[in-house]
Order: sequence, then structure tokens, then C-alpha cells
Amino acid sequence: MIKGVKCCFCGASTDERPPSDSAPVRCNVREFQDQVFTVWRCAHCGSLHTLEPINYDHYYRNYPIQRQKYDAFTRATLAKRLQILTRAGLTGGKTLLDYGCGSGHFVRYAREQGVQAEGYDPYSEAFGDPAVLERRYDFVTAQDVLEHVDEPAGFIDSMKRHVAPGGCVVIGTPNADAIDLHHRLDQVGPLHQPYHRHIASAGELQRLIAVGGWQVVEFSKEWYVDTRIPFVNSAFLFRYFESGGGVMDVGFDPVSPLHMLKHPGLFFWGLFGSFFSRKTDMVVVARAPAVG
Repeated sequence: MIKGVKCCFCGASTDERPPSDSAPVRCNVREFQDQVFTVWRCAHCGSLHTLEPINYDHYYRNYPIQRQKYDAFTRATLAKRLQILTRAGLTGGKTLLDYGCGSGHFVRYAREQGVQAEGYDPYSEAFGDPAVLERRYDFVTAQDVLEHVDEPAGFIDSMKRHVAPGGCVVIGTPNADAIDLHHRLDQVGPLHQPYHRHIASAGELQRLIAVGGWQVVEFSKEWYVDTRIPFVNSAFLFRYFESGGGVMDVGFDPVSPLHMLKHPGLFFWGLFGSFFSRKTDMVVVARAPAVG
């Protein structure tokens, strides 16, 4: 039996495998929902990690979020995300790189609002051109990306290389401090196994970003999905996943009025869920040294 595990954030290790603070978490993607993975918490920094290795190509080949449409609900969440960046100083005259942009919905929305936005994602045909990485940007953002990579520190360093002197890096990711390994909604939501490989604690994320003289200028416990618009909030979303068998796929399937009628409690969460967010995500904004 292989002994020991090591935290990729703080470097702490333990001979326990799995560590005592761990839990089995079922995959919340329909194609693999019969598979269970072990998530463990670092006793030193509180970050969360998936124990089992995976074949990325196997699990991402039919990833549900690839079916996300650029509709009114999506644009509502993108507006919230842009508000966070605007609060950090993003204006129409500044440049933005969305690092790990996926289908590019946020790039499209930002451009529609007058932002000089580019996107990069090595797994996207439309945004896989590395030429966009040859220049520096006023803002480099990564939303819901860090938790998917095997080497979070290296990913943060690569983001920083594309920020202009005095510019900002903005990372949005789940917050390990706010996640309960045994809570049913956290298991169908932010734990998202086996895709969320490493989830940082707030302290560790800020420590990693600050390396090299970077200044953390804002930390907030918010997710761009949490809006005051009816049915656009995480409390509703995670319960909708739960009502659909505990899989996120239902969030990208055609909306079924019959499903809502079978689960009338969803109407309450759709209308008032914004007041009951578990706040399991965080956003960190850090500014680069003025001379790079």
C-alpha cells in the first residue's frame, strides 16, 4: 500500500492515506455518477485535495459545462463577474486576458461592454492560440480554473507572467475554509469530483499570490453566480442539481416545467436563494509591482 500524501499548497505531509479528515464524494457528472472519490483536508492549511489520480481526457471529453448557452441567465452571471473586475479598476480602456476561458462567454461579454478582452484556453479550438500570451495585460483573470489544475502554484506563476507592471491578477475559486466535506450541497456543488483536484484555503491562496512582492488589494467571499436576479444564485443551483439526481448536467439540460412542479421547494430557492448563499467561493485581487 502506498503511504502518505502531501499538500501541494503548504507542503505539509502525512503518513496517513487517506488522512483522517477525509470523505467519500460521488461524482456529480451524469456519465460518471457511479464513481466515488476521496477528498481529504490538509491538517496544516485546511486546503482540500482529491486523493485519486485521473485521466483528464477521459473525464473532460463530454464535460457538461461545454453545453452552456450564451443566454440571459449566463449573461447575468457574467455581468456580476465584470462588476467584480470593475470594482478592482477595470475600465474600457484597459486590456484583459481571461486565462482558461473555456468557451469564451466571458470574453464575448466583456467585449460587448467595451473591454479590450482576449481569451486563452489550451483545450479550446477558438481560444487556443498562444500568440495572445506574447504580450502583457492590465488584468489577467482565471475564474473556476485554479481548482482544476494539478500544480496550482505553477498556474498562478504562469498567470503573473502575463500581467503588465502595476496590473492585476484576479482569481475566483472555491474556498476550502467554507466547504463541509460531509454537507450534501457541498458534495453536489463546490467539491465537484473528480474535477476539482485542489481547493485552496483563503490564507494559502493569498500567500501564493503575494509571492514576489504582489499586493493583495481585495479579498471577498463571493461567486459570480450569486445575483439578486430570480433563479440565478448558488442556493437554487445546487438544490436544482440535487433534485436532478445529484448531477450538474441538469443545469445544462433544457428546463423542464414538470421537474419544477415535482420539486416546488425550488421556487422558494429560486426567488430567495440569494439571501441564503453558503458562500463557498472566494475572489482574490492582487496587484503586480509597479516595475516588472
